[in-house]
Amino acid sequence: MSGAKPQPSWAPIERTGPQAARPLHEAPPRSASVLLLVYPKDGQPHLVFTKRTETVGAHRGQISLPGGSRENEDATPAHTALREAREEIGISVEDVVVHGRLEDVYVVVSNFLVTPVVGSLDYAPSFTANPDEVAEIIEVPLTCLRDPETLREEEWERSGVLRRVQVYQCGPHAIWGATARVLQLFLDSPYASD
Repeated sequence: MSGAKPQPSWAPIERTGPQAARPLHEAPPRSASVLLLVYPKDGQPHLVFTKRTETVGAHRGQISLPGGSRENEDATPAHTALREAREEIGISVEDVVVHGRLEDVYVVVSNFLVTPVVGSLDYAPSFTANPDEVAEIIEVPLTCLRDPETLREEEWERSGVLRRVQVYQCGPHAIWGATARVLQLFLDSPYASD
């Protein structure tokens, strides 16, 4: 064996068609952060996700973590994640304990480099969705996300690229794409332990 790392399951299988000969983006990626907020509800830890509206600029209608683009006043990725969480789901970010960050995730479709930030609350917050950005707030127990039956892998073709896509199916909600990649990093990290 050459010692090469195995290909991540979300990596392209092949790239064909007119897109194959040129890069997807000429501009450097934009910085963004998302918040993995862990909090107790019904006696067990939960994470909060949002379903994006059909009117937002990118990733319309998809399940995502609270977060968004870095702004000039954001001193750190945690500032970005907390500011966006306040704007999107109305939490009191002053109460959030920030534990750290995970490996950055590159989102090819929108050319973002996303920093996942892990935080927690010691109570179940009251959420208020920003109707311009959030169609639905989704609370998922970690036990559901850890269940091997929740995760499946599919092959999807998008823009001439065949990809293996991981999908976490939590009730009626399918979590995939960059959010699923961030979730996998989180579940494999010490932050997800009880």
